[in-house]
Amino acid sequence: MNIRPLIGLLGVLLAAMSADLNEYVSLTTLTDVRGALGVSYDPGLWIASLYITGVSVGMAFAPWNAVTFTLRRFTLFAIGLACAATVLIPLAQNLQALLALRVIQGLSGGLTIPLLMTTALRVLAPQIRIYGLAVYALTVTFTPNISISLAALWVDVMGDWRFVFLQAVPLDPIAAVLVWYGLPQDPPRYERLRQFDWRGALLILVGCGS
Repeated sequence: MNIRPLIGLLGVLLAAMSADLNEYVSLTTLTDVRGALGVSYDPGLWIASLYITGVSVGMAFAPWNAVTFTLRRFTLFAIGLACAATVLIPLAQNLQALLALRVIQGLSGGLTIPLLMTTALRVLAPQIRIYGLAVYALTVTFTPNISISLAALWVDVMGDWRFVFLQAVPLDPIAAVLVWYGLPQDPPRYERLRQFDWRGALLILVGCGS
C-alpha cells in the first residue's frame, strides 16, 4: 500500500499522544505547579479540570468538523491550536490567563484524539484496520506510563514548572508536517453547515460545563 497516508497517520498519532501528555503530565505534577504559582488546592484543581472539560467538548465536535472541513485541514487546525496554547501557557501572567489557555489546550486535544481513529480507518486497508485499533489504544496505555517519567524529568531534574506544559512543543510541529505531507486533501463540504445541530451543540456545552 501507499506509504504516504501512513506518514499522515503517524502525524495524527503524535498529535494525539501530545494531547494526552498535556493532560497526564500536568495532572501528575499538579502539586508542584500549584506551589510554583502560589495557589491553594481548590483553585489549583481547575488547571486539570478545565483541560478535561475542553477535551470533552472537542471530542464531541471533532468527527463532524473533520467531515465538513476535511480531515487534513481540520487536523492541521487542531494541531496549530494546541501548539499556540502550549507555547503561551508558560508565559501566562496570572492564574486566570493560565486557566483560559488550559481550556483552549484541552479543546484542541479533544479535537485531535478522535481523529486518530478516523484516520486509521481511512488510510489502512480493510485487512489491517485492526492494527488501527491498536494504534488508538497506544495513546491510552503508553502515554500515561511515559508521562510519569516526563513529570519527574521536568520537576525533579529540570526544576521548572514551565516544562510541564512544553513537552508538546517539539511533537506538534513534527505532527503538523507529517499530516500536511501524508493525509489526502479532500474537497470541503461546507453545505453541511446548514445542517448543523445547534441545539445539540448547546446541550453538549451546557453538559460539559456543568
